[in-house]
Amino acid sequence: MPGKTLDIPRWEYPPTSNKEFDYARLETLDLSLITGEEYENVPEHVVKTIGDALSRDGFIYATNHGLSSEQIQRQFSIGQLAFDGVSEEDKARYRAKILETGDFTGYKPRGHWKLKGVRDHIEHFSLQSHAFQKREEVFPPALLPLVDEIEEFNRYNHDHIFRKILSVLSLVLKLPPTYLWNLASKEDERFDLFRYALYHPPSPDEDAKTDGVRLQGHTDFNAVSLLYSQPIVSLQVLMPDNVWRYVRHVPDALVINLGDAMHFISGGYLKQTIHRVVSPPDPEQVPYRRLGVFYFAQFNRSTRLAPIAESPVAASTGKTFFDNGHKSPTAWEWECSRVKAYGQDGQKKVIDGGHEEEEMIGGEKVVHYN
Repeated sequence: MPGKTLDIPRWEYPPTSNKEFDYARLETLDLSLITGEEYENVPEHVVKTIGDALSRDGFIYATNHGLSSEQIQRQFSIGQLAFDGVSEEDKARYRAKILETGDFTGYKPRGHWKLKGVRDHIEHFSLQSHAFQKREEVFPPALLPLVDEIEEFNRYNHDHIFRKILSVLSLVLKLPPTYLWNLASKEDERFDLFRYALYHPPSPDEDAKTDGVRLQGHTDFNAVSLLYSQPIVSLQVLMPDNVWRYVRHVPDALVINLGDAMHFISGGYLKQTIHRVVSPPDPEQVPYRRLGVFYFAQFNRSTRLAPIAESPVAASTGKTFFDNGHKSPTAWEWECSRVKAYGQDGQKKVIDGGHEEEEMIGGEKVVHYN
């Protein structure tokens, strides 16, 4: 990883809450235990523990990823600059074409999504893998001196952290350890998404209208999601007992969850867990902005989202998707379909619990949790 290439304002983390809440009990993956030139050596107890956790909860922590506290804080500082150091005019100029193309690359402004008639207060600056080959088109001038640094951080997430997780999951599915990596490592088919996200506190009236929900309950669209832990208590996971629980902040750790793509190719064995963002339960944290650093890792664009035939674990579930596989989309097609529809006024059916069901590409239904 590179050192600092530009002196920028340092992000100061908000204070950590000292209060106890109903936190989810999540397993921890020690990434230093995964070794070998191709990260093919994974202890059996890791495969067992993490496999059980990701088929049951769909969320874990990961530690010993090889990044220092300073390197992680540096990314939060760059994220701060992406919002506070870029003019509103440049944000509009480099806006993401979300509805037009299903691609988040660029800026998502506040208000693009709606929940119960209330527009969101979340800004994104997102970068698909192709963004680094189109620097002048994607990055506003204030961020151009930082592109090499951002790209190298992305590369480390993909080539080391994501790859190690795929080795574990390949063995969970009783496949060779490099199997899933081979579905995600074609350089000309990469479309992983790196994101800085800034959650601005809504007004009390808006919070009341949404019952404190700031990002609707959903599953991620991709294979594996990496979130760098931050102090604001607001991320909730819907646990197997159908109770929403908070994710505790673990300094310098990653919060890992699986998305739709991994769920489909595992025959439904690996869980794409529902999660949401809510108003902080600690009143002392409510006024703070919540800054996030995310890496949404994907399979290759052309990877077909059908259960892996070679996996006895995927076969054992007996589950099929997309009209028994006849309409299985590629990873890219599924991503674009969900990106375009999320948070919009599409045709949704209200189901039990007041949640909303929406039909996506291939006839598969997704639920938006209220």
